[in-house]
Amino acid sequence: MLHRSLKKRIMPDVWMAPGGHREFNEGLFECARREVFEETGLKIKNLRIKATGNAFLRDLNEEFFFHFITADYASGRLKQKIDDGEFVWLTKNQILKQKNLLAELKHVLPIVLDGTREVISFKAVYSKGNTLTHFSLEKP
Repeated sequence: MLHRSLKKRIMPDVWMAPGGHREFNEGLFECARREVFEETGLKIKNLRIKATGNAFLRDLNEEFFFHFITADYASGRLKQKIDDGEFVWLTKNQILKQKNLLAELKHVLPIVLDGTREVISFKAVYSKGNTLTHFSLEKP
């Protein structure tokens, strides 16, 4: 998990998974592999889409679209510190107990990590920073 730096404009001091933005003409799994490697130094395999969603940050008037992907470790050594913050290995229980966990993850992770093949879709709205004011799962 990434513990974001206090200096970040968006979600400072918040715990979240590594991620980033897709480049032009880049596939979803290609993007996930690249972002994880760039941020963590780890190569991943056996990628699985577990969730898709959007989050609206009301205070910044910005919307972000997410794809939650699980994967298996392939190779590499974890980078400890990057510009965005610091990476720490945590168990599922440790993640869910983090004081400043990205609020939507409290709802999404128990479903995403439950071992089923179900893919979920969600919507989240934040009033300011990590203050979640709305979360809903979409029905298929």
